Amino acid sequence: MMKRFIVSVSLVLFAAAFSSVFAQATPAGAGTPPGGGDKNLADDGIKMRSVEMERIKREAQTAEAASFAPINTNISAKFPQIKEDFEGLQILEAAIIKAYTTGKTIDYGLIETSADGISKKAKRLDTNLFAANVESKENKSQIDKSKEDAEKKKSIKDLIVGLDTAIGEFVSSKFFGNIKVVEPEVAIKTRTDLLSVLRLSEQLSIAAQQLK
Repeated sequence: MMKRFIVSVSLVLFAAAFSSVFAQATPAGAGTPPGGGDKNLADDGIKMRSVEMERIKREAQTAEAASFAPINTNISAKFPQIKEDFEGLQILEAAIIKAYTTGKTIDYGLIETSADGISKKAKRLDTNLFAANVESKENKSQIDKSKEDAEKKKSIKDLIVGLDTAIGEFVSSKFFGNIKVVEPEVAIKTRTDLLSVLRLSEQLSIAAQQLK
């Protein structure tokens, strides 16, 4: 069953930890158990390696975001268009779902024009949100995937479900919570979702046109 996504989600996580206190104190002169020092050194080594791996991962994500999803430096001036297209994606997708699920016959003409509208809005959103050229190496892989998916001949239902999911992921991204401070992994996922919206809307338009 297809369903709409909530545009903004706030999650607050609380964690509480409790430790037991032994009634009996450590005997005087007990000192460090045999091998205890070696264990502490090993634990410290594991922690240091974990921190270093996390640092390397973070740097890789930052570099990928800078290449694939750099934020448009003029994004504030584009806010009116961003807001219009952000809301328009959801309105047009709702029209597609209604055209497919209600009425005696499926209105493929409305599905085609709505999918075209989503494609145009997705392209403008990509230009307004991100500074990287849409013909980047990553986008080429998206185009290749689009051709591969087309060869598989997805049903129009599958395309609608996929598009609905992609739009839901995009509009509920943390990216829109605070555009001034965007984590690298958030920027990468947001642009990936937006390119999926673009790819699926174009496929859906073609599929609906063939069924008119």
